[in-house]
Amino acid sequence: MTYLISAPSQETRLENQTVFYPTLRQLVRLLPMDRKRVVEYVQEEAKHNPFLINTPDSSAQSGGREALLEDVLPDWYHPPAQGLSLQEHLSGQISVLSLPQKQRDALIYLTQWLSPSGYLEGSAEGWARGTVWSPRELEAVVPALQSLDPPGIGARSLRECLLLQLKDQPQTLAFLLVQYYLEALANCTGTSLEAKQNRESLLQKLHQNPQVFLDTNMETLTAALSQIQELEPRPARNFGHINVPIVTPDLKAERQSGGDWQVSPIYEVNQRFCLNGEAIELLAKSNKRSRDTQRLEVLLQKAQNLLAALNQWQENILKVGQFLVERQQAFLNSRNKLDLVPTPQQLVAQTVGLSNATVSRIVRGRYLLICDRQNQTIALASLCVSVRVGGRTLQQVQQLLVQLIQEESPANPYTDEQLAHLLGIRFALPIARRTVTKYRQLMSLESSHRRETDSGITQKVV
Repeated sequence: MTYLISAPSQETRLENQTVFYPTLRQLVRLLPMDRKRVVEYVQEEAKHNPFLINTPDSSAQSGGREALLEDVLPDWYHPPAQGLSLQEHLSGQISVLSLPQKQRDALIYLTQWLSPSGYLEGSAEGWARGTVWSPRELEAVVPALQSLDPPGIGARSLRECLLLQLKDQPQTLAFLLVQYYLEALANCTGTSLEAKQNRESLLQKLHQNPQVFLDTNMETLTAALSQIQELEPRPARNFGHINVPIVTPDLKAERQSGGDWQVSPIYEVNQRFCLNGEAIELLAKSNKRSRDTQRLEVLLQKAQNLLAALNQWQENILKVGQFLVERQQAFLNSRNKLDLVPTPQQLVAQTVGLSNATVSRIVRGRYLLICDRQNQTIALASLCVSVRVGGRTLQQVQQLLVQLIQEESPANPYTDEQLAHLLGIRFALPIARRTVTKYRQLMSLESSHRRETDSGITQKVV
């Protein structure tokens, strides 16, 4: 009798498992953080790791001061969020103003140019481009916008915002301090010895102008500073569900002698921390078999991994920032959104040699300081403009749409289907009728039937 004995089957199984090396794990943790949070994180690590040294210097403080020049007042106020949006709040006030309908429509349109803080961004030429209004007409209604609630809304700078809130007190010391000495006020707040010395220095400057500040003393100066601190530097922050924080830029863009913009870090964070050489020497001389020595070796490795990740963090941010600034030179010169070149995150990732996830972590919640007369801080993500139709941005497609509507016959305006057809013929934009309808409604442009009706009414009045 023959017995058949089956041998045990052998099966080979391949499994893919993602393994994060210690340095990479630290880098992934650091990437979403801005400079301030990274410094705080590494400082906390240094408290528990004898091999990490924190070497703060004066350049760190000066870098922060330069980056936040427009934020000379502290982030002291966090009102409860309201369900009403800023645009809804302003639209209700604009609707009851005794102004011609065209001016009320212009005011509604300008609310789209308000930043989350309530500041009016852009220029009159940029506002008017692609609209039915001229730059002069839009500039003329800005005072009406600035007269609305909340006080300070529609300002173009921090100084103008505070002066709008003090407009009923033009002869007070607080008004004059904001008008002439705003930059100096940032160093005069607080109870430190340096702040007291700065207040004394400011008082001496005021005494050099006796015609205006005749009776000023330290008591009146302190009272004026307190009054300024009670003003709201961000009028729109109490609208919506998210408070507007003071942002800390990681990068700055400066115009070079040739006219091009160059990006650089606000502060070299990776130069602030280093390894403790003395601690490393002591570890090398210690007993290698000791448990304490083994524990210290783990801490040394952790410190080395963290510093390596910190260097990579700085390098990746600078690499992405350099590409975006080089690509958006036209926008940095004009500050007009129509000059933004379509730059999706996938393109950035492919060009700089990083993954899409890494680029997304870098641009999200990170800011760029544009160093010129305005010292404007913008979100780095605003330079990553998605491609909508035909390789153009949303604003560019809307501009072409407005151009066609302005050229149409008032008696026979284009339908959305005709507009889509014309965009395809004249500008090589393959766009659907429903997309035209959506873009038109986003700009609050009437349908062809309403435009024809409004035109007929105008002709009868004339």
